[in-house]
Formats: sequence, structure tokens, C-alpha cells
Amino acid sequence: MIRTIQHLPSMFKRINPNKMLLQYLTLIITVACWVYQPTGAVLRNPNTKTRADYDSIENDSRYISYQDLMETAKRFTEPEIASYSEMLVDVARNQIIVGARDTLYRMSFDLEVLERADWGATPTQISMCQAKGQSEQVCRNYVRVLQPYGGNLLYACGTSAFYPNCTWRQMENLTVTGYDNGVGKCPFNPKSNITSLMTDNGKMFVGTATDFSGGDGAILKSEVLPNAPNYNKVIRTKQYNNNWLNNPQFVGSFEAGDFVYFLFREPAMEYINCGKAIYSRIARVCKNDPGGDQILRDNWTSFLKARLNCSLPGEYPFYFDEIQDMVYSYEEDVLYATFTTPENSIHGSAVCAFNLSDINEAFDGPFKHQEHSDSPWRVVHSQHNSQFKCHTPTASSRSHAHLLESSKYQLMDRAVQPITQTPLYHAKLERFSHIALDTVETKSGKINVLFVNSDRNVIKKLSLRYGVDDETPVQTCLVEMWNTEDVPILNMKYLRVTDSLYVGSENSLTRIPAQHCSRHVSRISCLNAMDPYCGWNELVDKCTPQYLREQMTKYWLQADDFSCPVLTSPIDGAWSSWSNWYKCSKNGNDDGDCLCRSRTCNNPSPRNGGKDCEGITTEVTNCTVHGGWTEWSAWSACSQTCGMAVKTRRRTCSNPKPAFGGRTCVGSERAEMYCTNLPPCPLPKPASVDGGWGPWGEWSECSHLCGGGFRIRRRECNDPKPQNGGMECPGCNIDYEDCNMQSCPEVKKLSGWTPWLIQQNRTDEAEGVTVLTEKRFRFVCRATTSDVSSMHIGVAKTENRICRDGVCQRLGEANSSDEPEYGEWGPCNVTCGGGVQHRHSEFSGKHRGKHTHSRACNMHPCPEPPAVGFNEVVAAHEWSCWTDWSPCSVTCGVGIKRRTRKCLGGHDKLCHGRAIDEEKCEMKPCEDFVGWSTWSEWSDCTKDGIRFRHRKCLVDTPNETECRGEEFEKTACVPGECEGTQMASTSTVVTIISVVILLYATTIFMTFWMTRRHYRPPAPILKNNTPSPTSYDSYPNQYSSLPTKDIYDVRPKVKRQSSFNMCSSPTSKNFNAGTLNRNNINHNHTPKVLAKSFNDCETGTLKRTSNALNNYRSNIDDEKF
Repeated sequence: MIRTIQHLPSMFKRINPNKMLLQYLTLIITVACWVYQPTGAVLRNPNTKTRADYDSIENDSRYISYQDLMETAKRFTEPEIASYSEMLVDVARNQIIVGARDTLYRMSFDLEVLERADWGATPTQISMCQAKGQSEQVCRNYVRVLQPYGGNLLYACGTSAFYPNCTWRQMENLTVTGYDNGVGKCPFNPKSNITSLMTDNGKMFVGTATDFSGGDGAILKSEVLPNAPNYNKVIRTKQYNNNWLNNPQFVGSFEAGDFVYFLFREPAMEYINCGKAIYSRIARVCKNDPGGDQILRDNWTSFLKARLNCSLPGEYPFYFDEIQDMVYSYEEDVLYATFTTPENSIHGSAVCAFNLSDINEAFDGPFKHQEHSDSPWRVVHSQHNSQFKCHTPTASSRSHAHLLESSKYQLMDRAVQPITQTPLYHAKLERFSHIALDTVETKSGKINVLFVNSDRNVIKKLSLRYGVDDETPVQTCLVEMWNTEDVPILNMKYLRVTDSLYVGSENSLTRIPAQHCSRHVSRISCLNAMDPYCGWNELVDKCTPQYLREQMTKYWLQADDFSCPVLTSPIDGAWSSWSNWYKCSKNGNDDGDCLCRSRTCNNPSPRNGGKDCEGITTEVTNCTVHGGWTEWSAWSACSQTCGMAVKTRRRTCSNPKPAFGGRTCVGSERAEMYCTNLPPCPLPKPASVDGGWGPWGEWSECSHLCGGGFRIRRRECNDPKPQNGGMECPGCNIDYEDCNMQSCPEVKKLSGWTPWLIQQNRTDEAEGVTVLTEKRFRFVCRATTSDVSSMHIGVAKTENRICRDGVCQRLGEANSSDEPEYGEWGPCNVTCGGGVQHRHSEFSGKHRGKHTHSRACNMHPCPEPPAVGFNEVVAAHEWSCWTDWSPCSVTCGVGIKRRTRKCLGGHDKLCHGRAIDEEKCEMKPCEDFVGWSTWSEWSDCTKDGIRFRHRKCLVDTPNETECRGEEFEKTACVPGECEGTQMASTSTVVTIISVVILLYATTIFMTFWMTRRHYRPPAPILKNNTPSPTSYDSYPNQYSSLPTKDIYDVRPKVKRQSSFNMCSSPTSKNFNAGTLNRNNINHNHTPKVLAKSFNDCETGTLKRTSNALNNYRSNIDDEKF
């Protein structure tokens, strides 16, 4: 009531005292009636609110509780961090810079910390601040200024324990690049109000207190760039002049055109004669104001201020005088601000809007001026006001008269009136503070949305629609009410990029989405909510925000005519979010607790016949469960079958198991009972002892002195010995290793002479006697190892003699070291398909002889002759002998082995049959090789004709699939293979030579016997007479591999010493003699008299020197010897 009377001082100055008293009485009665009217507010303590006030809000369907609000909101907080008061949005980098106490943050739009920079006051500053009487809480660095510059720089200022300080930082990483003095740019006290903005040319406009006590409020312009020409120059309002500024409390600022506007509240000097009143002001300065010269030196010359009027109309208007916050719409050039009544009066708040044109019109009007402190205020029209228009400063605009009027006139006579006669929105018993703005394009047009903070911990979302009709130029509707946490809100900014409201409070920063469409569960509830952000999506049958593509917007429905929410239509209920878990008890059970959480059907509550929520309201979990015993199990079998034994039974504490603090079961979970009627136990048997290997013994001597042998060592199973049925030692008691791997020296032995062999039989016609030319051989045997295949046998010596009528005479010896002279190879007898070519060798000496050597040639197949028939070609070709079988194709399992043969003299197709023969070969199972090393080489044959090989298990503890099979393997030696004989031993060489001699003797005997049997003379031959040449068969081939022995009936009995010395050795009886045949020659396990096979070796032949046909060859095998 007192505040209402204070608004009419000028009215009373123009009437007489009697009328003035009447006016006062009338005004008192009017105000009293207004106070007690049903719709009016009642006078009460402004800080007390009844439960009915809150219940009326919470029962509103537009109310969203804090718990439901945080379902979609994101809240950031950190321990020991407070006062999230400043926010700077950097859309280009998708980040938001947040200033708090002692800290700067660089965050994403989703409040994820990208970087944190600590920025506290120094210990010296803190101690000095406290020494000046300030509290520990305020002696910190509170960030109060965040301004961008140049796109990549940040200008940040903090209180720094009542020692303002500013820094230049990089926008990308908050790195400090420079420092600046913060006095005049940041307040000393963190509780002081401040507003600031930075222009593109680096000029800083600030409205704040500039001293330690906070009593010198000012509007300043300063250069913040260190390299600026006027870096140290500051333009400000006149100091300690209440007509300019009287303890202002700044709430905001904005720039428009050539001007910068400041909004604040201050005690009104024009009302000082009638008492103290707080007025809302808007001040204006020119950006290019250079300040005064002699008059108004370093002061504004363009400073003006006017009152902002936000009131309820009437014969006696009700004023909301104290501006709290503002937001400027650059798209509409409209200023939105929140206003309240004084703190000590009836609480009320309003939101008013002002056009920029109305603001400038007030600044273009007359001034209100008071000549002296006791003189009345009067209206003054200025004659020199060009300095207030922001024109380019000239000598005339900076004249003495202009500067003098700037120093005299600051207050405008006319107040700035709002767009509408009534506030856009007002509320009783509430105090609004911060405000934010967004503009939404709906299907019916553009709608502004205001977010207004109230002292009831509620943020109200208001929709503004202009141009509804002539009577209602602006339609304002309350769309939603958001319940916030019970802490003071310090700042609010709306970010259109994320459609979210960012709220900075004393202990947190919260991002709240602007839409909560999902709380409207039906189509009619969605459309009647009249939320500009929401519409009914027919594609999903849900209330959703507008996110469809342009061609799909026809499926997103909104009300045709946007108005305020329809509260009388049916509203279907929706569940709130679940509460936090809390302790609860089960019905009828006080012994134990549960965890419960609940939800209510109030988001919104069903109204006007709307559907109720479906589902449960309470969830219960983690109830205390006390443990319970299960039934006893059956008795177990006795622990033993004789003597004293026990049997047991068990139960478990699982019926139910104790959980969530429940008691465990009391008692034993195991019961025992003695077994009766058991026979006595027999005496115990001694425990079995498994055997263990003793240490290895010394290595034995190597089996061979050279050429590779082996040696063994042994161990015994005696550490300990197996006892009482214990297990034998695993593994083998013998270990092998190779030894004496160096090569043996070559051993050479000579055989005895062979019997004389007839080389030529002729008749000397002159003397009438038979002349026999005979020859004998002596062979040499060379070897370096005991392997028979490495033994080489050759002719060492030859002897020739001529026998005439039983009297023989030697012609001399030919040593094998006298090498024959070989001729060139002759031409091949065929051009393809396999042929033979020869060369001759001659021995020099007294007895000359010729040898002929042959070898295969031109083995490539011949092309098919077109003129010859197929049968004729096949008949002309035959197969060679089969080769040996190849090794098996696998080392384990079943594989294949092959052998081949060639078609002699032509292509394989010309021979009848196949060139490749295959047969299966079965090796050891593959499982027997898992874990084993490879087999060692076969050892030499022992005296018992056995040879060995071994392998080692490579796994320390083999399983059932590893190291299967035997560690050692033995086999019988192949007959005829003298592997147990050491070639380095003299007896071995002698034995081999004896075998060779025996073979030659057998050949000679068979030749003599066959000749005697088939060729007998027709008449008796006289002694010393030569047999008739006609008594012998003719021998068509003049070449033989070895000379054959001529046979005649009567040998002259001439006593002579035999030149063939048989080698008698006591070991010769251990070797069996046998006749070599074609198959023996190629056998790998038979002593090889001829080193090569018939097909591979060159065949040495003796050419006859006469044409007599009295030589005889018994068979082809004998010819080779």
C-alpha cells in the first residue's frame, strides 16, 4: 500500500493542500479494498509459503516434478566446485565455456567435460582479502566475465579474492596467452551484479561496481587489446554523482546499431523528496563516444537513462518496479524482461516486452531536470543534443554548450512503455528472476517461448503468439511448469542447436530439454497441451517433437489454432518416473526390511474423465530373507566295511538361502552315527611301493671304431625297487646314442688267382699239335664301411700262357695299374628308341689283347612310322625290368608305393602293358607317432642277426593319445646282408674274398661238366693228341663277356705247380657259396661281384683272334665270369 502511494508524487504537487489530503484518503481506501479483494494478494511474510500454494501447483497437469524432469535432463556437478554463474556458447566448435569458482570448463553441449582449467586466487591474495574483513567463502576467484573475441580468443575475468584479474585464452584449449588488469572490467565482490559485452573492434562495455566496497557503480568503456592506441583510456559515467547512477544493480546489456544499452535498477532520485523508491532503468551510450575534453573529461557525453514501466493498468496502476533479468531478441528488436515488486512488499512478478523503437523514442524526448536539491523536477527540451545521436564527433558537437548539456541532462522525462498495456504474464506471491527466449516455427506460425525462473523452484514455460486479434495483440499461455532443485539459479541460457535450456546454479549445471512430449499419451492430450514443440505423429501414434522430413510433416499434427492449453478436456494420466530405492517392510513382518521404489500417475494426473495409468505403483526387491534348513538327506554308506566306521547325513541352509541381511540357519549341517555289526578288519597289508629308476650307468664301448656306431648305457629299477605289488618303473632301462661317426679308412684286399681259363684253342698245322691260349685273373676288393653296397671289386692282375701239347709257358703279367688305352665311342646303331654303341681298349705289352665296351644310347622314343603297322611296331619293342619299389607315400597309416619301367626303343604306348605299377603299403598307425621323436638309424646286426632302432618321447607327461607304441624296435637282418661284419676287420675282408673265389670255382666246374656232357669226341684220342676241331659245336658270337674254358677228353698228365692259390681261412666256413645269376646281380643284399646290373654296366668282352668255332659258352650267366 505504501509502495502504491509513492508512485504519484507529481500529481500532488499540482493541487492545493486540502485536495491533497482528500486524495490521500481516497487512495488509502482504494488500496485497502484492492488488498482485501478476493483475487488480490494478502499481506504476509514474503519468505513463507503455505502447503496449499505448492499443492495447487503440483495438482496442475502442466506441472513436471524434478524427478520426472531429470529423466531426460543431464546434470553436471563436481565436489568442491560452486557458483556455475557464467556460460559462453561457442556454436562453431560445438562447445560451451562455463565459469565457476576457481575453475574454467570447456564442455560439449551434452555437458561432457572436454577440458578443465584450474584458476584459483593466489595464497597471498586470499590472506590479504581475509585481512580486510572478508569471509573465506568470498575470498576465492569467481569467474564473472566470459567474452569472445576474433573467433578464437576468450577474454575471461575473475574476482581473484577481491583483486580482479583478466586473462586472454585460446578458445580451443583454454591456454592462457596474456593477462590484463581486471579493475573496471570485473567486480571485486562476487555477489555484485555485472553485465558486459565486447564489440567486434575489441572495445569492452561493462556495467558494474568499480571499487572494493561496491559503492561506485559505473558504466565503462575500455580497450582490452594490449596493442590498441587507447589501451589505458577508460570512458565512464561521472563518479559519485547520483543523478548519473545511484547505486545501480545491473541485470543485462545489449547492442543495437550505434548504441549500447544497459538495464539496471536504482533508487529514483526524482522521488527522493517523497521517500525511497526503486525504479527500473534503461541507459544508452554511443559506441563511438570519445568522452569529454575539459568538461566531462574521461566521461560519457552521450549517456542517457529512462524509466522502464511494467505495471498493471488502472486508475491507480500497480507497478512492478524492480527489473531482475532481460533477454533481447535481435530478430524482432524486442526486449523481454522480468520485473518484481520490492522485497519488503507484497510479492508479485511480471514479464513485459519493449520495442526498440519505443525505447529510442523515449530517448529522443525531453529531459527531466532538477536545478537544485530543494527545487522541483521539471521538463526540459534540449537545444544541443547532437552528441546523443552518435553522429561523428565534430567541433560543433563537442562545443562547450553540448558538453554542458551532457553534464546537466541524463534522465528522460518519458518512461518507456511496454508493447501491451498489461504485462505479458504476471503472477502473485512469486518473484521471477532469470529469463530465456526461443522462437519456434509451428504449423500455424511463429511462436515465441519464454522460460522464466521463479522463487518457488519452478521454471515456467510460456508461449507468446502475436497478432491474435485487435483486442488481444499478444496471447501469453502457461504451457508447462518445471520443478527444479532447491538451490538458487544464477544463470539461464537457451541453445537452439540442442533445443535445450542450460541452467547454472550454485552447485550444478543442468541441461533440460525444451520438450516433454512423451508425457502426453493420447492424441487429444497431445493436441490440447498446445506445446509448440510437440505434435501427434500418426506414423508411430505418439506425441513427438517435430523431427520428420519436410515431405513427411503432413503426418505430424498440431492444433489448427494455437491457444492456451485446454485444461477442461479429458487428460489421460501418465506415470511419473520411478523414485529412488528406499527401505520398506513387508506386511505383517517387522523382522526384516525390503527395498522399494514407487511411482505415481501424475505426469500428468488423469483429469476430466481421462484414462488412469495402467501398471503397478510400487516395486519391491531385496527383501530380507532368513535362512531355513532343508530336510536331512539319507544316511550314507559306512566309511569302511569292517571295524569301527561311521555313516553321515547332511542338510543345507537353502530353504530358503539367507539374503539381504537375513539370518543364517542355527545348528549343524552334518550328523554322524556309528555303524554296528561290522566284522573286524584283517591285519593291514604292507603298503605297495612303486619302483623308481636308479642313476644311469656308464656308457659302453662304441660298437664300431669308425663309420658310425652306437653305445648303450643301462639303469636299474632299484630306487626304490617295486615292493608289495608296486608298479614297475615306466620307460626303458637302456639308452642308446650314436658314436664314432668319422669315416673309416679304405681297406683293400687281393683275392687268389682264378683257375686258368681257355681263351683260344687252335691247331698248329705245321706241327700238328693243339695250341691253347689260357688266361687267369686276380681280383681286388675295396671298402670303407661295413655296408656291402659300398664295396668295390675290380680286376687287379691278369696272366696269360700258351700250352702246346700239355706243356704251358707263361707270357708275362699284366697289372691292373697298367691302364688300357680307350678309343672313342662308336656311333649308335639306332637313332632312337634305345640302341648300343661300342669302344675298344687295347693292352700294351708282350701279349696284346682287345676289349670291347658297350653302352646304351639314343634312349628317347621314336616317332611312329606311318608306313609300319601297329602290330609290327609293338613286336619290335619290349619293356625294361621293373625298378625297385619307391618308399611308401606316407610315414604312417596306409599309403601307396610305386615302381616303373620303360619301353625299350620307343614310346610307352608301343609296349603292351603299363609303365607304372602301384600297390598299397601299410605303415604304423599315425597315432603311434604323436609325441615321439623320429626313429634313429638302424643299428648294425648283432651276432644273433638282430638290429635295433629307438625313439624318444618328447612330452614329459604324455596323455593317452601321446607317445603310444614302443620306444625300441628290432628286426631280423636281411639274409645275405653282412651288416654285422666290420669292413675294417681283416677277417671280414678275407671272408668276402673267399666267397668270390668259391663262386669262380663253381663256375669253372659247371663249365667243365656241361662241356663234358654234351660234347664228347667220336673216336678215342691218343695221348698228347689234339682233339679234332669238328668235334665241337660252333659258337656264332665272336664276343663273350668272360673267356670260357675249352673241354677235351684227355688232359696231358704233366705234373706242374698250380698257379691258383686257394685262400684258406678258418672263418671261410661261415660263408655259403652260391652261383650268381641275373637276379642275384641286382639284389641289394648279395655280395656284388659285378658292381652294376646287366643293363647299366659296360660289358667287357675279349675278341677272338681266330675264326675257329671250338669255343663253348654254356649259358649267358657263365659268360659274365
